[in-house]
Amino acid sequence: MLATAFTARSSKEPLVSIERSCPYCCSQIPREAKKCHACAEWVVGTSGGVAAATLWLLALGWAALTVLASAGLWSIGQGVMRWVWMHSVDPAITPQVVTLLLYAAIAAVLLKGLMVSVGLALLARLAPRRPRWWS
Repeated sequence: MLATAFTARSSKEPLVSIERSCPYCCSQIPREAKKCHACAEWVVGTSGGVAAATLWLLALGWAALTVLASAGLWSIGQGVMRWVWMHSVDPAITPQVVTLLLYAAIAAVLLKGLMVSVGLALLARLAPRRPRWWS
């Protein structure tokens, strides 16, 4: 009875494969490898590091500052529009002209500020990645 339970595996087959497949390029790499030799991608957990985190925070802060500046322009523009309505000094400057200029200024601030914010976020995304154990 003992002899029948022992014939399951031959001595030539290893118990565990010594190679694994790279998740990016599907080439065979050693099981202990931390970086693929074919595509140069890290096959261990990675993080962007301090530079990427700083750029992300800067992008979020810039976007918040842009929205606050636009809200400030809106409130100042409402005051200017009321003043123009009450004291029409020049007939060419009407509340409609002030409204048009106000919308143009807010759109310029929002577009430029959000473009800078998206650019910073893209730079954070492009920051070189390092393994988590890297010092």
